[in-house]
Amino acid sequence: MSIPRETATKVSEIISQTSGKKSNKTKMGNCSDSLSALYSPKIGGLANGLSYKPWLENGVQKMDEQTNRPLTLQDQMERKWGLTPGFLTNKAWMNGDSVAVEDMTYYQKKYWRLNDGSTVLDTSNMEDELGYFMMLDSKYVANSEKEWRDHKWPDAKFYIALENEADELKASKHRLKAAAKGNIVSTEFSLTMQQKFVHILKLAPPSASLTPDAIFNLLDNYIEHTTFLPGSNIEKFNTLWEELKTPLGRERIEAKHLLERATNGRIIIEKQGAYHWPRPEGQITIGENYAEALSYLLDPKKEAMVEDLEAELKLKGL
Repeated sequence: MSIPRETATKVSEIISQTSGKKSNKTKMGNCSDSLSALYSPKIGGLANGLSYKPWLENGVQKMDEQTNRPLTLQDQMERKWGLTPGFLTNKAWMNGDSVAVEDMTYYQKKYWRLNDGSTVLDTSNMEDELGYFMMLDSKYVANSEKEWRDHKWPDAKFYIALENEADELKASKHRLKAAAKGNIVSTEFSLTMQQKFVHILKLAPPSASLTPDAIFNLLDNYIEHTTFLPGSNIEKFNTLWEELKTPLGRERIEAKHLLERATNGRIIIEKQGAYHWPRPEGQITIGENYAEALSYLLDPKKEAMVEDLEAELKLKGL
């Protein structure tokens, strides 16, 4: 399956009239990309998925009966498809080598076309099976949709679709949402803490007057409309929820809430990622970024400054 890239035309969002699923394509019409075995300094040759991997049977390395040489997947595929030994070598083309097609090795000149959308590989066909092994080791192909979504293949343009994986991922996402929503109504989640979550997640300003139902709806909608990418709504909510479970984590929540109140009330000014506190005695930079600002507020040595900040907030009625 190709990994759709963001486009102005939103082609990947088009819903099929027959299957009811998104197209997951990047371009209109029938387009394709070419993929071939790439040179890998780590293995000193082309990453074809065969030449450097052992041929295992029942978990045991298979050996050549005559020479007692350990056999590789290359040996297995050459025997399976009746190829001359060495035909599937992963030797890379080097400067000075012939550029004539007839002098090149199979992998030096072979490429596979992958559709924009889905490409079905029939492993009962030699070229499809060899392509499958190569794709397992290609940086451009994630070994599963889950591994792609877990960001294990940052350069991936395609992923290998496993049977039932889409259903498993869909169920996993629903479970994550259900668990997060269940936490909203947990008896451990006080109304005061719910309000702090709403403020920290910037769902409403600290100065807003909200009913318990409004707070619930804000958190529920926030989780419902989440993606599952890094920095998603559900990731941010779950981070706060995990912090709620420990004394140190609760201190972090209080510091985050204090910083949100102070920035919202314009006592602390956030500019280009840095946090500044203008005071009569002179401006203080409490952090060049969010993490540093939190560390400042959590520093026991800054307790007097934090008390001054709280007093300033109280004076402003915040």
